[in-house]
Amino acid sequence: MGRFDSPLKEASTRYQCVNQSLPPGNLEIVDQAIQECMQALESNPQNSEAHHTLGLALYLKGFPDEAIHEYREVLRINPENAEAHWNLGNVLKEKGSLDEAIFEYKEAIRINPMYGKTHNNLGVALHAKGFIDEAQDECSKALRMNPKDALAHTNLGNIFTDKGLFDEAINEYREALRINPEIAEAHFGLGFGFYRKGLLDEALTEYLETLRINPEDSNAHNNLGVIFRDKGSLDEAIDEFKEAIRIDPGDAFYHNNLGFAFYLKGLFTEAIKEYLEGVSINPEDAEAHTQLGAVLYEYGHPDEALNEWKEAIRIDPMGATAHLNLGVVLKEKGLLDEAIKEHKEALSINPEYEEAHFNLGIVFHDKGLVTEAIKEYREALRINPECAKIHTSLGAALGNMGFHDKALIEFKEAIRINPKDELAHKNLEIALKKKGLEQNDNKSEELC
Repeated sequence: MGRFDSPLKEASTRYQCVNQSLPPGNLEIVDQAIQECMQALESNPQNSEAHHTLGLALYLKGFPDEAIHEYREVLRINPENAEAHWNLGNVLKEKGSLDEAIFEYKEAIRINPMYGKTHNNLGVALHAKGFIDEAQDECSKALRMNPKDALAHTNLGNIFTDKGLFDEAINEYREALRINPEIAEAHFGLGFGFYRKGLLDEALTEYLETLRINPEDSNAHNNLGVIFRDKGSLDEAIDEFKEAIRIDPGDAFYHNNLGFAFYLKGLFTEAIKEYLEGVSINPEDAEAHTQLGAVLYEYGHPDEALNEWKEAIRIDPMGATAHLNLGVVLKEKGLLDEAIKEHKEALSINPEYEEAHFNLGIVFHDKGLVTEAIKEYREALRINPECAKIHTSLGAALGNMGFHDKALIEFKEAIRINPKDELAHKNLEIALKKKGLEQNDNKSEELC
């Protein structure tokens, strides 16, 4: 079977909060501000300051649409109010109206080019739209204007993360945390960077810090679970994935990761249950169908596994693992031509897929196409020359073709790599007998 895995969730992006002249934690003050603004506007509907403050208060009370209306009133009265453009952009960004948010941020910058927070927020919106280079430029501008802007460092770290520049990302997150150690997202991003660098202990520390600041961060629980899983602490991993699901039960990703952890513990029934939950939430997740198929196969349900891999391929025809696994089951069913087709499809997607070359060699060997089998075994060894089972299979194919000296070399190489390889020892013994008997033209055992 093809190996399956479950990656970490990456960092998200943050933007500066709206103007905090109204304390968000004191709802009585916010309510009082709303009342006073309404009274002021009854006296003078053109009072832009009252509209602006009312917009802030309504946003803090959880009424974004009403806040947008008030900011637009400010801009109707005074189109050159940069702060109103900024705050309107923030609310639009939060609502997912990225194009409108970008327009408002650019208007704010046109009016006040030196307001670094607007450059930061524009960078976040551009990043969310996929304009990653432009986003980097804007966050960099924000930092030139204020090198101590911890959120801009965090957001720049997120951009570097998406670019795969993990050293640069780590530097930005560290700088953000030097300025403000309580930014949960910077700890989260730093943990992700450490994980991608293979520094599991350091990553674990950062995710624990993320959860100290925000215990309800489901992504942090999930990523902490992945680290525990990679370190072999499966019980702790399962606890973290369950906690992520408690916080956000509708995230298929968490169910898939919990299913994988159960699979690694040999709890196949529990694993299948979680994968089924995951694909019920997101039926178009090809990877989840592929993984569910692998668990069903190992649990002794090859027909159900076959159906899952076919579904995975329907969703994503470029899934090499699903094609490989489907080929394995077809081979076991004796459908060798169909199996060859699936293995070749896997290799057309990923020509360096060692397991696909090896398994295709086995199918060719079973079909009596020994020359083709030898070619595939050699390709697999080119990719991974230290795999004992491939040397053994290549030796068997060479021996059955009459190349006993070459077969002996392969069996000895297999035993060098894995001295406990019983099949290599057996085949070596058979090959030695064949070499001694070939002069007498006697029949001997076939290599396997």
